[in-house]
Amino acid sequence: MSASVSSVGIDKAVILAAGLGNRISAVAKDVPKPLLPLSGEPGSSPTFLDWHFRALEKAGCKEAYFVGNAKTYGTKLPTSSTMRASWILNPTEDVSTSGSGHSAQFAWKSEHRILDGKSRVVLMDADVIYDPCIFQALAQGPKEGPSKTLVCTDFRDTQEEVLVFADPKAPTVPVLHGKGLLATPLSEKLQCVGEATGILLFEPGDHDALARTNDWVIRFSTAKTRSEHEDVTQRLMSAGRMQIAGFERSVPFMECDTPDEYTILTKEMYPRLRALLGF
Repeated sequence: MSASVSSVGIDKAVILAAGLGNRISAVAKDVPKPLLPLSGEPGSSPTFLDWHFRALEKAGCKEAYFVGNAKTYGTKLPTSSTMRASWILNPTEDVSTSGSGHSAQFAWKSEHRILDGKSRVVLMDADVIYDPCIFQALAQGPKEGPSKTLVCTDFRDTQEEVLVFADPKAPTVPVLHGKGLLATPLSEKLQCVGEATGILLFEPGDHDALARTNDWVIRFSTAKTRSEHEDVTQRLMSAGRMQIAGFERSVPFMECDTPDEYTILTKEMYPRLRALLGF
């Protein structure tokens, strides 16, 4: 499956790399999490950002935008003859007050006109490593369809991960997602369809709705600048403008938040996946 990934239909991607990574600070120290080496060897490459660059390039992405803070912004990116890569600055001085929805807003408001009503746009967090075939699952279907949320369909009963719920009569259409919702009155009539990965594909027809919703969340919601991009996509789900793109846990995918997870990533996940992108 991995060997066939090429030009899957992604036009642009926004990678959110402005977080502080406080939970992994014992490992990161003065190195921002997106710039940590996947091998675990200090100062080596590839980093998380290198992985996303090569995976998106392999998927046929034409433009990649990395949203960084003062520590990550401007870090040299790999070069490509097929994909243009640029940095976008989240200038918030206290980044702890800036959530992923806020960082995404800097991308949508930038001079790059990412939400142009024509392109398929991926939005993703920087702290994940995965088999590049996930982009193939995400981009299936026509541009005219609803936007998609990438979901691992094998889920764990956990309070830590964002779980996705759907009406049992329409299990590919998400209506609710969040942490701590399993076995609660909010979800009792719904079917849990898996764990959200934080990777989304916005189709051209939803660009205007996405931009307006992000504006509203940042200006008027309780969390405001601390809003996460899940706060935005929940509203698109409520409007019936999201669909589930699923993959099973047999497809390697890992988020890295803690020192223990970083150890697993460097000792097990990266050695397992590195050949997929020629590292």
